[in-house]
Amino acid sequence: MAFDQTTRNRLQRFVNDARRVLEEEFTRQLQNDYGMDPNAGTVADLASLRHINDAQRETARILRDTLAHYTASGDMNATQGLDRIVREQAFTVLNRLAALRMAEARGLLVESVGNGFQAKGFQLYARLAGTGLGETGDAYRVYLFSVFDELAQDLPGLFERYSPQGRLFPREAALLQVLNLINDAEIAPLWSEDETIGWIYQYFNSKEERKAMRDASQAPRNSRELAVRNQFFTPRYVVEFLVDNTLGRLWFNATGGGTDLRERCQYLLVKPDEQPQAATKLRDPRTLKLLDPACGSMHFGLYAFDLFVEIYREAWAWEHHHGPGSLDVPTQPDAALKPLSQTYEDEAAFLRDVPRLIIEHNIYGVDIDPRAAQIASLALWLRAQRAWHDAGVKAKDRPLIGRGHVVAAIAPPAERELRQQFAANLDSKDAELFEKTLQMLKGLPELGVLLQVERELPNLIRQVYVGKGTGLFAQQELENWQQAEARLREALTEFAQAAKSTYQGRLFAQDALQGLRLIDLCREVFDVVVMNPPFGLPAAATKSHLTSAYPDTWKDIYAAFIERALQLLNSNGMLGAITPSMWQYSRQLRDLRQNLIDLGSPRLLVEVGNGVMDDAAVEASIWTASKNRNDDELWSLDLLKHPREHRAELMRDPGASWIKHRAEDFIRVAEAPYCHHVPKNLLALWKRTGRLENVARIAKGNTTFDDFRFLRLWYEVPAGSMDKWKPYRSGGDFQPFFAASRLRIYWENDGAAVRAWGASKHGSDAQVMQSSELWFRAGLGYPRVGTLGFGVRVAPAGEIFSGSSVFVLPELLAMNLPLLALLNSSPALALFEAHGRHRRTETIALKDLPIAWDDLAPIADQLEKIAASAVYAIREWESTDETNPLFIRPYFDDSNIESQGFSEGVFQQVTSAAKNASALIAQRIGVSADDLPPVDAENWSPLISLGENASRIFSYLVGVTFYRWNPTAARIGCSIEPSRLFEPTPSTPPGAMVLSAQSSSAVAKGSAGKHEVSQRNFGMIDHESGQLSNFASRVRGALVEIFGSKADEVESKICTALSIKDLETYIEKPTGFFADHLKRYTSNRRNAPLYWPLSTSSGSYTVWVYYPSLSSQTLYTAINDFVEPKLKQVGDDVTALRNKGSARTRDDEKQFETLQAFELELIELRDTLLKLAPTYKPNHDDGVQISAAPLWPLFRHKPWQKVLKDTWAKLEKGDYDWAHLAMNYWPERVREKCKTDKSLAIAHGLEDLYIEPEAAPKKTRGRKKTGGDE
Repeated sequence: MAFDQTTRNRLQRFVNDARRVLEEEFTRQLQNDYGMDPNAGTVADLASLRHINDAQRETARILRDTLAHYTASGDMNATQGLDRIVREQAFTVLNRLAALRMAEARGLLVESVGNGFQAKGFQLYARLAGTGLGETGDAYRVYLFSVFDELAQDLPGLFERYSPQGRLFPREAALLQVLNLINDAEIAPLWSEDETIGWIYQYFNSKEERKAMRDASQAPRNSRELAVRNQFFTPRYVVEFLVDNTLGRLWFNATGGGTDLRERCQYLLVKPDEQPQAATKLRDPRTLKLLDPACGSMHFGLYAFDLFVEIYREAWAWEHHHGPGSLDVPTQPDAALKPLSQTYEDEAAFLRDVPRLIIEHNIYGVDIDPRAAQIASLALWLRAQRAWHDAGVKAKDRPLIGRGHVVAAIAPPAERELRQQFAANLDSKDAELFEKTLQMLKGLPELGVLLQVERELPNLIRQVYVGKGTGLFAQQELENWQQAEARLREALTEFAQAAKSTYQGRLFAQDALQGLRLIDLCREVFDVVVMNPPFGLPAAATKSHLTSAYPDTWKDIYAAFIERALQLLNSNGMLGAITPSMWQYSRQLRDLRQNLIDLGSPRLLVEVGNGVMDDAAVEASIWTASKNRNDDELWSLDLLKHPREHRAELMRDPGASWIKHRAEDFIRVAEAPYCHHVPKNLLALWKRTGRLENVARIAKGNTTFDDFRFLRLWYEVPAGSMDKWKPYRSGGDFQPFFAASRLRIYWENDGAAVRAWGASKHGSDAQVMQSSELWFRAGLGYPRVGTLGFGVRVAPAGEIFSGSSVFVLPELLAMNLPLLALLNSSPALALFEAHGRHRRTETIALKDLPIAWDDLAPIADQLEKIAASAVYAIREWESTDETNPLFIRPYFDDSNIESQGFSEGVFQQVTSAAKNASALIAQRIGVSADDLPPVDAENWSPLISLGENASRIFSYLVGVTFYRWNPTAARIGCSIEPSRLFEPTPSTPPGAMVLSAQSSSAVAKGSAGKHEVSQRNFGMIDHESGQLSNFASRVRGALVEIFGSKADEVESKICTALSIKDLETYIEKPTGFFADHLKRYTSNRRNAPLYWPLSTSSGSYTVWVYYPSLSSQTLYTAINDFVEPKLKQVGDDVTALRNKGSARTRDDEKQFETLQAFELELIELRDTLLKLAPTYKPNHDDGVQISAAPLWPLFRHKPWQKVLKDTWAKLEKGDYDWAHLAMNYWPERVREKCKTDKSLAIAHGLEDLYIEPEAAPKKTRGRKKTGGDE
């Protein structure tokens, strides 16, 4: 049965439901029976548990010892320890029951879980046992325990009933729920699939848990988080491809191609003309070792098991043909392996033993999650049982499987007293070695095999036994360790047995023994390493170790795993991995790419992109490498543009688009990326000497370290404040050729506050001032991360640019537009992709562009015109968006509000420009159009729907109503000279109404005749529900002013397009105009609505406040000019109706009741405003969200109200003490902080309060003493 998404979803639901039932059950058991509360983290005294029997009392004692063991290191408190106990007990029970169900499906076990209490095995057991075991539920529990005990002989890690993870068992009601879930008909077919147990392991932790972990911390905080975040089950086709082309390839080469694996391995890439060298000697298969260093549920090992079965079969045939001793054992000369024919009576006896041999000799696995080790051991055991079942070997004739090589990388025991107690029974040198070994293993849970214990071990031996580590002493050290390790193992085993009365002592010994097992594993060398390693940031606690051990790869843990895997391979070993594809391109991992060439040689590379590892948001590649450098060919297959469902098929096909490369193909490209997907004729361009960096400086910008504090949208800051709020070019959405900067950065006094904040975070303002020598100059820019494509834009003079954008400064201003055309062309895009096809385009991609100015000079004039045409089109398009600093007015033509034709025209102009530039450049540099991708400009969508344009026009009318916009402004033309396209962005939009410096009137700036209006109350309008709205009438007045006699027609079209009854309804509802306005004015992670509806509790009356008009008098004006007059009017109406007395009609009574309620709401609104007004002193530098926060109770739009309420809570807490509003409300607190926070002191003009800390004393190095003690 295929594990498609529907199947996985159903299995995930089962796992989630079963986990919930078991965890709830075990939480109740701990609380009610054992005096341990996981919710509160409390543990009752054992003596107080008088309600439990002796068996339960023993369990209670063991649970307390387990908790003490978990919390001994201090990294986990009681609540976390109890949570771990519940989680592990639930996981173990679920795994045990699932394992039984899978064994039943394979015919390995009589029905025991299937059909629950009606299972055949239990029915037989119950008849034999009679009534002596109590009720059915009790008898069934005893039956399951007996099955567990039987299986524990082979799988003690999972089925040992007295293990710390298996002390609890669900009571009958909960057990029946779990059995019903397991036996659901929808998942019945899954129990026969080998992959099922792996998916159970992955789904035990939900997506929500992983998301919560990532939200809480960017880097994993402990080993569990590292494991949970990286639980991505490897798809079967990936497993087969990697194992076929590593283990399968090794055996294929060893046999000279004379192996049945050639047909058995579907994904083994054998080139049609390949002629392997004839085999002369085969390895004894017992010496072959395959390691998965992050094994999870052992998916790689399960498939490798199949190949090992065939390898053993062929090895027997080889020895039978060539005679005893013909199988080579070079890696294990001391193992005293006898020839196969001398070890087994015949081939049948040999083949019967093969499953045991594979587990005991061939397959190794490590995982930092003990649950994974539990699952991996189970999976291999089930695979061995299936092999015997398929071969017809009866259970009684099956060999007993010894300990395999699946190791859990768990923390060394931390109990200090137990360490001392154990060491007291050892020889002094052994005791010292034991203590140092535990110290060496301290980082094991987060590092696993990355902890290079085999390299550190000789140092410990030298320290303890005073060896030298080289020459003759190296062998002595090895013998010393082997002898000491044997003594430690024996002593730990005796300690565990002797400490039975102290269960914690047993746990101590088991964990120490597990550490010794990992040391043994790391001292092995392997023929094959296959892996799906964790990726992302390493656990924080391991940073210092990783930076020392893996200086080139530590920043992303998968890269360190690659480096480590190469170390663990023997000289002819092979590595197979699925990893993020960034290692192929990343500048930081250039040394890793070189190591792959130095230590081995990449062999196969398949780039598959997203969607490979379940829901992991990572672009992946599947690849193999060899330590044998006889052949440095790399064969690649690019599947990024192929549907996911065709990947496996193409990877199986040797005739697919595999391309052969050699290392020198990539060496000329800067940083030598593995750009296998770039056509050879494009790669040849790098043979030329010209690069873009020869004619342009290319750099990324700065970071503020607190964007919410230091950045504003342009319409949040006063128009005349360009001296302290500078245009800021950040990343932004994809838009080629032109995009006006919408952000402003607080840069008063040359950015003193921002720089002080940066210095406080990192010791200097270097990152705040990064690339400052290029600021304020005219050039080009683009977002480093492009969601829909790569788009370079005009970067006008007068701007600072951020670290999320890249700035390009050509040598000459005249080069700007030709280079703009080049960088938005398909030839440039194709060449950029040599440095990766990811959403992020780094500076190296542009610097290394192999196109010189000499290539462009003959066509520069044509490119300039092409680029200018696109810029003109987008500028005109942007002038229709009021959130753009180039706004004039929305698009409409007479009474026609349909904008689709206008939008499509802009799109055609922009895409045509990109295509025309591409054709010119491709011809100029001699590149075929067949090798070029489509222009990214085609991914841009300037379409403005009818509803969106109607909403824009209404918002514009509101702006005219508040005297924000000049209704007489004309649309922009294309008359501006190309050179002026790089002039600074205007401080106010061309369509704005500005205040005259000579009067208090609003004046249309730059219009033919001054359009003056009275300024009284121009910042407020009121609206009453159900009445002829003052707000709506003012909007209608603006409609008449702009559209004249067609105003009614336009109003009707707006209402139809917005699906609203009338303007009053749209204004009144919180989900109407304000919701649209908030959405439109939310950008760059800032919420900045300018029109604020301050309302009564029911929204019956609203005063709309215009943010730019905000002052300390605003609330008083709202009270005096709006609320009080309205209250008086309503009061008079109430009095008049009250005075009518018994003469009131039924309609009068309804109106009387309504007006009374309205009056009370108005009184409440007035009183709230009066309460807020005395201390409300807004400052526009704080931005919209901070300024609106104190008024949060007056907003009726729930999402916005929540944002403001949360903001107010943070203000109260002191998170935003840089805000002027914080100084108004909490001056003493803010002044106190100014003493230690320079950026805060600068923000509030209180630098005199700041106390500079004393400089830390410089470290000095004294001269070494000669002849003294060291």
